Amino acid sequence: MTTRAPEQQPEESGHGVRIARVGGVPVYLAPSWFLIAAVIVAIVATPYFPDRVGTGLAIGVTQALLLLVSVLVHEAAHAVTARLFHMPVIRIVANLWGGHTSFEPGRTSPGKLAAVAAAGPASNAVLAVLAWLLLLQTSGDRTSALLTGLVIINGSLAVLNFLPGMPLDGGQVVESLVWKATGDRNKGSVVAGWCGRGLTVLLVLWFFVRPLADGQQLGFDTIWVLVIGSVLWTGATQSINRGRALSQVESLRVAQVMEPAVFLDPQAPVQLALDHPDVVVTTDARGIPCLVFAAPGGVVPPGLDPAAPLVSAVVRIPDDNVLEVSPEANARTVVEAIQTTGFPDVVLTWHGRVYGIAHARLVNEAAARN
Repeated sequence: MTTRAPEQQPEESGHGVRIARVGGVPVYLAPSWFLIAAVIVAIVATPYFPDRVGTGLAIGVTQALLLLVSVLVHEAAHAVTARLFHMPVIRIVANLWGGHTSFEPGRTSPGKLAAVAAAGPASNAVLAVLAWLLLLQTSGDRTSALLTGLVIINGSLAVLNFLPGMPLDGGQVVESLVWKATGDRNKGSVVAGWCGRGLTVLLVLWFFVRPLADGQQLGFDTIWVLVIGSVLWTGATQSINRGRALSQVESLRVAQVMEPAVFLDPQAPVQLALDHPDVVVTTDARGIPCLVFAAPGGVVPPGLDPAAPLVSAVVRIPDDNVLEVSPEANARTVVEAIQTTGFPDVVLTWHGRVYGIAHARLVNEAAARN
């Protein structure tokens, strides 16, 4: 069965609302972005209540849009730099924590990876300087307020993202430097992850523990530090785990971490899938083979009609866990997909045809044998 790669499918794949396409790259607003926009509007507009509600809301919405523009400039800088190094860019997404740019690194190098990472915060630093220079020439209150907002937003994005720890851009620079020095990218991921954990501890100590020890009341901004710290710690931990896992599976091949799978038509009866000894995969409405049927021992699950169409009894896996990869390829791509999405199964295709399912369990077992 012939399928197209997930990146070539229509954009309606759960990334959010598509707001633009820049140079062929789709740009999305994730649902979580609207949450942070609402928080910003509430914080900025509240001081104007109840006498100047309209003014407060207008300024709040403007500040939220300024943040969005600044984030998109940041991500666009990543995308443009990646393209300069011939790395295909898949999508740009603005979300609750800023944004991210997805691209296929291919045969990259420490220098290229560091340049792509540094481009984002560098673009914000340039925007902050330009806004500050314009601010020096401005006298109007509203224009000054907007330019001040641009300086603060972009200055903060530049400084925060340059910090040397995962999952920040500065952490990717650290990863690249260690990779260059040792020749081992996985070691770079681990070192950058520990740097990220250290930064998280310092952040919480300075902005949460210190005020608490001084007897200050905990406000919304203080609680927000814990939320950000949690996200940073999680990203740093993922970097450490990814580096360690990839080090263990460096010598493994895809064929060692998979079991055979077969493709069946989505309208085929469930009984046909039950009769087949291998895991069964079928396609969704977009033609992506991301629907998996598995009934251990061939036993029909309670309440399931064996005559029902296969598509009614499947589990959907993330699009990013559908990989076009040879059975003899290094298992790194499989592990990276599992680490990125947190989903334990990966559908494997080669020349557009489904041939297997890789599992986190099989990866662990193969790594243990090594």
